[in-house]
Amino acid sequence: MIRRMKKLQLKKKDSFTWKDVDLKDVNYIDKWQRTSNSHSELAYHTSDGSYQELDILVEAAEAYKDQGFVLVGRTALVQECKIDQIISIENNGSLIKFKDGSELYVLKQI
Repeated sequence: MIRRMKKLQLKKKDSFTWKDVDLKDVNYIDKWQRTSNSHSELAYHTSDGSYQELDILVEAAEAYKDQGFVLVGRTALVQECKIDQIISIENNGSLIKFKDGSELYVLKQI
């Protein structure tokens, strides 16, 4: 199974880079914390480097933009081809209706 992950950021100032990692290439998975005060997350270690899950929408938007996803406001990452209709709610965000009948309310006026 291939998963899109970001290169393990050892320092906050390290740049964000991502890669498609095949789980069959993972040597081991462990818990990792950047600092003693930060939350722990899973780290996937391969012979090509160490990676972690995408955990911030902005990072996921960058990694998945070539697959048709777009960041809507600060709260949702939406696959554009799945959208059926967008209803703007006056001064109160938007309602995105998907082709499968599901709906998503976002604070952003679209």
